[in-house]
Amino acid sequence: MDIQTFYHTYLGEHELIRASLFNAGNFTTNESLIKYKMEELESQSALNEMFGHLSMAEAKLLRRLSTEEPHDNIHRVAYLSAKYPTLIDYQYILEDNGTEGVIHSEVVNVLNSALQQTGIFPYTPMSIPDSETIEPQDVSRLEKIYNGPIYWLYDNLTFIELRQTMSKLNIKSVGQYKDDYLNEVIGHLTSPDYLPVALNQLDEVSYSQIKDNVKKDYSVYENHPRWQTALETGLLVKVHQDYLVMHRDVLAALKKVKFKKSGREERTESPENYNAYRITCTINGCENISRTISIPTRLNFLELEIIICEAFGWNNIGSGEFMTDKDLIANEASVHKNALMIDVYLTNEHIQFLYDSDDDYVVDIALDSVTNITKPIPEVVTYGGEVPIENIGGVDKLIETLNVLQDKNHPDYVRVYADARTKNYRERYPVSATNKKLARLFNRGNPIT
Repeated sequence: MDIQTFYHTYLGEHELIRASLFNAGNFTTNESLIKYKMEELESQSALNEMFGHLSMAEAKLLRRLSTEEPHDNIHRVAYLSAKYPTLIDYQYILEDNGTEGVIHSEVVNVLNSALQQTGIFPYTPMSIPDSETIEPQDVSRLEKIYNGPIYWLYDNLTFIELRQTMSKLNIKSVGQYKDDYLNEVIGHLTSPDYLPVALNQLDEVSYSQIKDNVKKDYSVYENHPRWQTALETGLLVKVHQDYLVMHRDVLAALKKVKFKKSGREERTESPENYNAYRITCTINGCENISRTISIPTRLNFLELEIIICEAFGWNNIGSGEFMTDKDLIANEASVHKNALMIDVYLTNEHIQFLYDSDDDYVVDIALDSVTNITKPIPEVVTYGGEVPIENIGGVDKLIETLNVLQDKNHPDYVRVYADARTKNYRERYPVSATNKKLARLFNRGNPIT
């Protein structure tokens, strides 16, 4: 089956609606959408934009499918919007028989080839078969591995090994797929703030040797029983029966940890020297929708409002209000939000943000911890639930709408989906895009308000 026939066969009415809303176009026929998709597959800039949203689970799927022989040029995969959101959003995976998805081999080959060109896929394998002998003079072969894409190095770990590492690092994942676990482990092992959890579990000899090797920029270790704990905590990864490596990103993060002569690293989380807060923002009345955000200290309330609105995907920024249990914190009649710092309030009061919209959304703000960050840039660390839709009619209507959108067989699905996409609804929360925008807004060297 050629790709034109593929789209004619599997495109449904809801896909035309999805494409029109997602691409801000007007696709009224299969032919118009097919023409658009063919042009998109030939546009490197369009593919790069799509790759910015692609999850590693989707990248792994494309890589695997590229090695398989499909029947009649059609690969069959699970139709899971939570696992393959971008490929579904972009109409590369189409729905068939409810729970099954289909993707054409030409799409797989084009995307796989483009991913290799971007460097998202490693050019060389991230491990060496044990059957091959690596002599000491050949250790340089490992350089491409520990300098390669970190995700693919840690993909060497099995699902069980990842869970064990998460247990060692005291990580509680909000996800359920291996991709979620990989991202959690990598995020912790590349953060100087979390690395002490792993380092403190090493014995004195191992700790001292890693400390010295970090100073020497040394990433290769012989596979010896002394490194078992370093393997279990993810500091090192086995890539051959005789060798372990420390990825360059982990090494770079360790360089930012202040090692003490006494043999244990210096923690910097006392109230006198922290430079960031970790807060959780929850929609009042819809507690499953939340965002945990790392924010710098010394922000003003207008900057906090910008962060909250960007984290929830809201557009009406600047008109909301903050309040404690009883009183407004800042309003136009008295003190302006950009003239009042959040620190004293955040550490001593229960704060709510009243978003200015027809929905009367109220956001409960809880201070989880004080911590340290290397750059004064806010970041969504974890999240729960969908993007709360604006101008939908309030919390009760939001819950009702989301329930319909979770059931594609619901009689009102097409109508509700079309209405939601004219607003700020997204089928998945765009955490990467949100953090990139926050980085652009706050990485200016001076206050943005």
